[in-house]
Parts: sequence; structure tokens; C-alpha cells
Amino acid sequence: MPLKRIYDNWQQLYAASGPPRSVERRRWREYLRTRPLIAYWGDSWFSTPLYKNLYWNSFARIEGMSIRLGGPGLSAAEMCTPSRCADNAARFAVRDFDLLCVSIGGNDCLGANLQRVFASSGRMDAERAFRRVVDDGIFERLRGRYTTLLTPMQQIGRQFRVVGHTYVPLHVDAIGERGQVDIKSLGLIAPFIGAVGPWLWPTMRPVLGSKAEAARFARLLLVDGFRDQVLVPSREDFRGLFTFADFSSLDASLGRDFWFDEIHPTEAGFATLSLGFNAMIQAALPAPKQAAVFA
Repeated sequence: MPLKRIYDNWQQLYAASGPPRSVERRRWREYLRTRPLIAYWGDSWFSTPLYKNLYWNSFARIEGMSIRLGGPGLSAAEMCTPSRCADNAARFAVRDFDLLCVSIGGNDCLGANLQRVFASSGRMDAERAFRRVVDDGIFERLRGRYTTLLTPMQQIGRQFRVVGHTYVPLHVDAIGERGQVDIKSLGLIAPFIGAVGPWLWPTMRPVLGSKAEAARFARLLLVDGFRDQVLVPSREDFRGLFTFADFSSLDASLGRDFWFDEIHPTEAGFATLSLGFNAMIQAALPAPKQAAVFA
């Protein structure tokens, strides 16, 4: 099977890489001598079918090979099980992967989880609402899932690395917005796509009362909280293995046009984020492969 830039599933990748000591495996390793093999594992920021997401914009600027794992709407609890993480780590090791990119955790902080935390809650401000999320243990559980993910990846050795990312401060005018799903915005796929959000505002509107307060809460939840209580401790626990792109300095100055819906950037927005994300990817790769990542 000829080599491809993007493998749709493991069966395709196995066929292309061949068994040990085969002609296919020698060709595979020769190609990878100066180019990376990257797995992108995540939720809709990597896998939304609606438009060119963060995965698409990132890998479009990389000469190499990739496979995409996960799917829209998946939580860390669903993706990062001990068996799935161990299985993927074994696959990465045997097939000479250089890097795993992860986009995992946002769904654990939204939707049904928020509804559970704030069921029958009275009015409160953003800070108090954030403390309730912390007290519920959402971040503690997420950090545990990252430990479950990173522990078997640490056993791969070589120069294998994992790169994640923070989220972006939500624009107040995007709070409560659904993505525009129509023929004009998405083409002929539009009739087959269901509702696109919102995931935060329906639950938090009666609790916080205003979109301005909801934007402050979203910053505490999805940016500062996720970074400081999940990503930073995970980087400390797995120093040398795990790093992340920090988008927290991006703020509302990006404008409403940056956002497709309440929590997803537009295609152009993801293109902007991919520059910082790829800088972290480039830094994490072995030196002979860093030139394969370009602006």
C-alpha cells in the first residue's frame, strides 16, 4: 500500500507500515527519518466534520503522516480509559510515532456535567459558580484522566512527546450562540448536521443572569481553571513528556467573528490557533524532523 499523509483508520496504517523487517517497514522508517508521524486524539476541536478544524489547520502545515482518533462530543472519561490508553500507547510504540496531540477535556466541563453541578442552584456570581465546579471535583477527575493517558505514553521512551492545548476566552457575544448550520455556511452536508450548541448558556443563564457574567465564568472554567488545575500539574507530573499550547492570552479582542458557535472557533479562528499549536509541536519533535513543520 502506498504511503499516505492521512490514515483514516489503524487498518490502513498497518497495511502501509507492513510487518517488522518487511520492505514496507523499511520504506516507512526511511520516510520518517526526517518527517514526523503524529496522532491527533480528541473531541470536536480535532474532529468536527463541519469545517477545517484545529487538526486540519495544524497538519496542513506539516510534512509527514498522521492519524486522527476520537470524535465530536467525546469526554475525557470516554476517551481516556486505562485499556484504550494502553492500547494506543502500544500502537504508537510499534509504529514509530513521534508525537501525540491531544484535545481532551472541554466536554467534561460543559453540557450535562454543568447541569448536574448546578441543578436547583440559586443566583450566584462567576467566582462562586467556579468554586462550586472545583468543589464538585470536575478538575480533579480530569487531571486523573490525563494521568491515565500520560502514564502509558511515558513508557514509549525514545523521544516520544505529547502536546495539548488550553481553550480560548469566550467572546461575550458568542455566549449562547448556536453554529450557523445551513447550505450557505456548510454546503450540501448541512441537512445532515444536527444542533450545534450552545453547551454553557442554557444551564448558566438562570445561575449567572447575564452573558457578561457567563463570559467571566467561562474564562475561569475553560481557560484558567483547566490550565492551572489540569494542564500545568500534568506538565509537572510528566516533565519532558507533556507540554501544551497556551491560548489564554487571547481575549475578547479577537471579536465575535472568531467564533463559529459558543465554544468553537471558525475555520479562520482555528487557522490562527494552529500557528501557536504548531510551534509547540515543532519544539516537541526530534531535531531532524523539526523542519517538516512550517508556517
